[in-house]
Amino acid sequence: MSFPLAFSAYTGPYGLFTLFEGSASLAFWIAIAGLVFVFPLRNVSLLFLNYVRRSRGFLIFISYLCVHLFLYGILLEGLIGLSLKTPTFNQFSVNFASIPLYPVSVVSILAGFGFNPSLDLFIPPFFVLALSVYTITLSLIIAVLVQTNIMKVLEIGKMCGTALKSRTLVILPALGVIGGAACCLSLPILISLAAPTTAIITNNTAIWYGAYFIFPSATAVGLKYNMDSTIRIAAKMSKIIAPSKHDPDVSKSSADLQA
Repeated sequence: MSFPLAFSAYTGPYGLFTLFEGSASLAFWIAIAGLVFVFPLRNVSLLFLNYVRRSRGFLIFISYLCVHLFLYGILLEGLIGLSLKTPTFNQFSVNFASIPLYPVSVVSILAGFGFNPSLDLFIPPFFVLALSVYTITLSLIIAVLVQTNIMKVLEIGKMCGTALKSRTLVILPALGVIGGAACCLSLPILISLAAPTTAIITNNTAIWYGAYFIFPSATAVGLKYNMDSTIRIAAKMSKIIAPSKHDPDVSKSSADLQA
């Protein structure tokens, strides 16, 4: 549905461009998110539905989602605009629109799915919170992966004895989650604070597109692999700990190992 709708946006009345383009982008990213959560992230989706019912899981998910959208929406757009001396504005305003990308081709339509439609909140004097369907979809996927990783690590911590909770068995997976999320979030900060480099990067379309599209996707893939390893660790821990509840000798050996 997304491609016929996008084509209709370019061939129909200009006044209906945002409506058709927005519908096309929404259909495209709903399909992508559905495929991602049903196939490669099926197990993650089931864990997320279980964790999000808990107050801690819900708080982790909402907190990271807001931080991610804030950094990519305000820091990346607003501070780059400041470093490039974009004109300031005095009034708070909201704009919802789509930008036509010519010449019309499969590539331009796919690029449009990444940028259109955009909800722009202009916050005086120079901040612009720009959110697209692509930004929200990738933020949602990454937030789900971060939440499930952290909650699974906390479960591993409960399986371990007190002596092991502060050791590498729990610390390393946690660092993997934090590192994976920080990589995605560090990009807008680094680009935004380096004003001279910003001008060079933003003038290079290929580099800009790579940072905008590839980096969040690569972060999601990295967090997915980290989640796989965390699930394997949890499975091994449950096999090690389960016999100790019934076998005194195993329990004694486990206690000696922790000591």
